[in-house]
Amino acid sequence: MTNPHALDITRMADGGLAVGGELDYTNATELTAAFAELRLDPGATLALDLGELGFCDSSGLSVLLAAYKRLAGLGGRLLVTAIDPNLARMLAITGLAELFTPRAQP
Repeated sequence: MTNPHALDITRMADGGLAVGGELDYTNATELTAAFAELRLDPGATLALDLGELGFCDSSGLSVLLAAYKRLAGLGGRLLVTAIDPNLARMLAITGLAELFTPRAQP
């Protein structure tokens, strides 16, 4: 039987992260750890592909918001390259949509 709370975190060739599966209270610490392992220089841009992230609860939103704040504190930015429609709806409802609006990579 597969884990219903599976989270897949993949390091992309550009140094960013692709996150898929379900992000919730049972595995949010995995993504927190993945972000913590990233070496982020001042002014860095981190690409984040959320196109395969089918579910995200408030714990997951907290992790994403912490990553956004970390980059902002470095004068950098979080570049979301794809977003699942369900997650986009949740971000709109919570008022966080502007922070995580998908953008084309530079």
